[in-house]
Amino acid sequence: MATADTGKLIVDTFKKFDSNGDGKISRDELKRVLKAISGDKFDDASVDAMLSACDTNKDGFVQYEEFVNWVTQENGKPQAKTDRSGSKDALDQRGKFTLDYRKLLPERFEVDIKARYNVDNLEIGAGGFGKVFIARDKEFSNRKVAVKKVQKTTKTPTESGNLAAEIQVMKDLDHPNICKLLATFEEGRNIFFIMELCEGGEVFDRIIENGFITEKVAATVLAQVCSALAYAHYRGIAHRDIKPENVVFCTKEPDDNRVKVIDWGLATSFTESAMTKAVGSMTYAAPEVIASNDQKAYTAACDLWSVGVLAYVMLCGKPPFWGSREQHYKNAKNERYPFKDPPWDRMNPDAKDFVKVLLKAKPAERIPIEKVSQHAWLVSPPTESDSTLSASVVSNLKEYSAQSTFSRICITAVARQLDHKQLKDIHKVFREMDLDGNGVLTANEVKQGMSKMGGGLGGTNIDEMFASLDMDGSHTIDYTEFCAAALGQFNSSQDDVIWAAFKTFDLDNTGFISVDNLKKLLDSADVKDIWSSDVCEDVGKDIVAMYDKDGDGSISFDDWRTLMGECWQKKRDVSSTESPYDLLAKVSKLA
Repeated sequence: MATADTGKLIVDTFKKFDSNGDGKISRDELKRVLKAISGDKFDDASVDAMLSACDTNKDGFVQYEEFVNWVTQENGKPQAKTDRSGSKDALDQRGKFTLDYRKLLPERFEVDIKARYNVDNLEIGAGGFGKVFIARDKEFSNRKVAVKKVQKTTKTPTESGNLAAEIQVMKDLDHPNICKLLATFEEGRNIFFIMELCEGGEVFDRIIENGFITEKVAATVLAQVCSALAYAHYRGIAHRDIKPENVVFCTKEPDDNRVKVIDWGLATSFTESAMTKAVGSMTYAAPEVIASNDQKAYTAACDLWSVGVLAYVMLCGKPPFWGSREQHYKNAKNERYPFKDPPWDRMNPDAKDFVKVLLKAKPAERIPIEKVSQHAWLVSPPTESDSTLSASVVSNLKEYSAQSTFSRICITAVARQLDHKQLKDIHKVFREMDLDGNGVLTANEVKQGMSKMGGGLGGTNIDEMFASLDMDGSHTIDYTEFCAAALGQFNSSQDDVIWAAFKTFDLDNTGFISVDNLKKLLDSADVKDIWSSDVCEDVGKDIVAMYDKDGDGSISFDDWRTLMGECWQKKRDVSSTESPYDLLAKVSKLA
């Protein structure tokens, strides 16, 4: 609480700002005093940011009560902000909200997908259980997605179980080299997977076009595939169908070798039950999978064999094993494959070794997944990052921890809907920080990365900042969490992206966000159930009251745009203003 001396200091300081004595501080008065104490340090943008931070009723002036609320601190922390209705901001007074950002995945039941998307008739691919098409958002035609259509069947319960498993796997996996699931629609017998669109085509197509893939590109692609698998295996999930058709380039740009692993239809959790099904393409299937006969159990090391075959095919354009099923299996079991003829006779020894350590008939003899990414052939020399880009991302990471709880939820909802095009720059920084290539960041990796990128730690409390970024409390920073914190306003303030995030909260697909929508989403996304259902409902009411401009009891898209704009305004406020008490002390010294 403020002491009597502090109260007098606040009154005297306010009077020094209020030069005309009308009981409020105008922008010109604010600018005059700031210039007097700091010269050119406070430019027009800083003045506007400070005015916005103080002016909670948005009338263009700083009233005395607003000034007191801004400078008063309790226990070393700012008091709760005042919202438009004059009540304290409830969102940061309810305890630490632990966000399961995976719950920010829109799921629509008995909703016609054509009400949201224009789906092309031309098939662009086929997955394990369905066909893939391109679709455009009806509201924003520049927002293109891939739609995988799968038909449920009552005849084979196993396939229905596989569908449910694929949806769950796609929800769980959050990695820069795993194709992102954006939403699901379920209508009648059809399920639609809405995914980010990777327009660069399959690795398979590039092999067919060129006969093989250059060694440098192959190493770059395989490093990304191995990173994705290391992440999936750590979470107890095996892909079981790694092949050139299931690795796709993000774009058609010749120099863009970013890839995504797709089609997780045969993926399964190997921690819940043993894997025994003989699935996947025989060309790429491990010997133990071929011999399982749906009875013998095998391990996630089957993916490692598939990567070895993939590497072989990428480098020479032909599979290592062929012939009848018996011949194929016998040669694979004996590790007998062409390795001396062209182009192998002039191949980089490290590339050949990479194939050898994976094509081991005994799973236990294959190089462990956690060491694959560190293989000499895949470890490329470090590249110099764009210093301006890195500094911008590091700055955003620092600012993010000062965001309000709901602001972080909203920004994370935006990040959840961004695809590889919007995240290209952030992707580069994340990969550079991810020293062990496992797709998540530890506190040490974040600290080293920030220091290396010139952001400096300064007075930053790295533990507090890391805890703020780690919204789900997993003790690591997942890709979406990093993207949310690293986002700049430009990438996340485009209408099509804001619209996609808006639809995350519009659970009933009505075009509006209701109190009940907010309650349900907050209730389901709180990992540790720190907020009770009643608290989630109260917060929902607070948010609607703050942003419902026309008073209809719900948030429209226009209201949501305003809300998101204020999220970013708060972010600028944090970076543009000094400590209120430091400023108070400076102003008090003015004559």
